[in-house]
Amino acid sequence: MQLVADIGNTAIKFASFEGEEMRYSGTGVAALEQHLNAGPVPSRCLIASVSEHTPVTDLLKKYNIPYELLSPATSLPIANLYGTPETLGADRLTLAVAAQKIIGVPALVIAAGTCITYNLVDTAGYHGGAISPGITMRFRALQHYTSRLPYVDWDAYRHDAFDGLIGTDTTSSILSGVLEGVIQEVSGTIEEYERRYSGLRVAVTGGDIAFLVKNLKNGIFAGPDMVLEGLNYILLHNA
Repeated sequence: MQLVADIGNTAIKFASFEGEEMRYSGTGVAALEQHLNAGPVPSRCLIASVSEHTPVTDLLKKYNIPYELLSPATSLPIANLYGTPETLGADRLTLAVAAQKIIGVPALVIAAGTCITYNLVDTAGYHGGAISPGITMRFRALQHYTSRLPYVDWDAYRHDAFDGLIGTDTTSSILSGVLEGVIQEVSGTIEEYERRYSGLRVAVTGGDIAFLVKNLKNGIFAGPDMVLEGLNYILLHNA
């Protein structure tokens, strides 16, 4: 049994695997401790983290579980062609690893969370892509950088197809600008990648995956656990 953990800006996610099969997943340190108490204790762990010292590493030390932090020095099953590997977010790299294994290449993986990232992997390896503000960040930016625009809570739209192109008041205009803007950005980016890469596979993941799935064309792979799966493939690669 092996364990992987994704420690991001807003959440801690983890999963235990038996080989390539995910046996359990959860969110938060308390849930992880309950999982470890229930047993069996994993033999090793790989962590993708925005910082080296976290409550997760403290917990792993408590249970004497060997762990490694994903870094540019970690051996990978794909080539990392990114120009500045030391600045590359671990989640972007693990998504490329998961895509290569799960859906094949060439692949574009779009992760919608705090930021929206676009990640290209092909037979040569991981190339990079793009980073843009996430959906919630866009709503917050409109409030923060203006004197009169309110913050608009978009929770009611997270799991539905959006049909509000023409805003008839300030709130609906903000919803249209942000949500329709995201739909057009993502759709247009996919179309441009498809134009350049024949046979492109496309996957979406991240906390706002439901919104993308509802508002993008059919034929796109939805992989809510791709970061964790990618970490596991890297861990197996280094066994």
